[in-house]
Amino acid sequence: MADALSEDDILEAIARHTGRPGQGPQLRRTGTDIARLPMLDLRIVRCVETRSTRPETRPGRYDISGRPTYEGELRDHPVEPPKDPARSRKVELVLHGSVRTVACGCDEGRQPCSRCRAKGKLPCDTGPLCPTCKGVEPCTWCDGTGERRKDRGPAGPAREKQPPGRTTCLKCRKPRTACPQCRGRGTEKCRQCDDTGFRDCPVCAGERSTKHTPCDGTGLVTRWTGGSVGHTPQRSAAKLPDPSPPLRVRQQTGRTGAWQRITLTSAGEPLPDALDPAHVEAVESALAPRPGEVARRVDIGWLQLVSVAIPDDPDHVFYVFPGADGPEVLPIWSRRRSLRVAAVVAGVVVLVLLVAALV
Repeated sequence: MADALSEDDILEAIARHTGRPGQGPQLRRTGTDIARLPMLDLRIVRCVETRSTRPETRPGRYDISGRPTYEGELRDHPVEPPKDPARSRKVELVLHGSVRTVACGCDEGRQPCSRCRAKGKLPCDTGPLCPTCKGVEPCTWCDGTGERRKDRGPAGPAREKQPPGRTTCLKCRKPRTACPQCRGRGTEKCRQCDDTGFRDCPVCAGERSTKHTPCDGTGLVTRWTGGSVGHTPQRSAAKLPDPSPPLRVRQQTGRTGAWQRITLTSAGEPLPDALDPAHVEAVESALAPRPGEVARRVDIGWLQLVSVAIPDDPDHVFYVFPGADGPEVLPIWSRRRSLRVAAVVAGVVVLVLLVAALV
């Protein structure tokens, strides 16, 4: 593990960065403000286990001989968690001795048709309207009802006259009163039921029963008590310090910083001695076991970061951190300079708006 940066290392690195190598001790005499901001990157993957039992049923003689079995209470049955805590998994088990194949209770794999109510037939819809009379006046005497129209008075010579081409009505049997094509029905002959008024049920095809779904028509069902053990990854993370350093600093330390890292795989493993004392409590709190946790992987990374303010350069804050080839320095605008630049930009915007308004 890399040694912590001393103040001399920090100031000399800034002196080299600003083109004044060897003048680190002089920077100290100017009253530099050094603040240590140790960085922490904590990532946790926990494998959380859930267990449940339930009655299960499958149609027919269902083969579950390939499933592992358990005895007694499922909570007492040992199941190894996955080697990788980040992998989801579900293990299906069967209670030993609970499997049985029994009669379904239906009528040899059949059930009454619910569509036709076990009648085998359905009322047929009226056929299409007659293309000749359009169903408006299929019979001038009964209007296709088979009974004399109420608005028709006593029969007489004038009323017995009918339009030419009319034929005998099938409904009221009156001669020369019906449409020659539909013969008083008002509709064409039904192609589905041949004018019987009933058609075969499309669900049972007229057989009055259908295959019983729960047993798939076998008349048998297989029942057992099933157990399920699930392993689900739960992820959490923590990044310190809070508030975080500027974005440029986080990006640069992520690319070139000499982070120290360690991976822990059990709840009892000790934390590394090199971890900053300011982070120990936060890490211990984050690593507290959770209900159902059976495995974990903890990746811990830490990096020494220092911010330095130099009175001779009030426009910058210098961030120093260990790199692969020694201390790295990243200057960032100070708050004072950022505010000054923002004020200049705002003034320019106001000026542009005033000019635009005058044009």
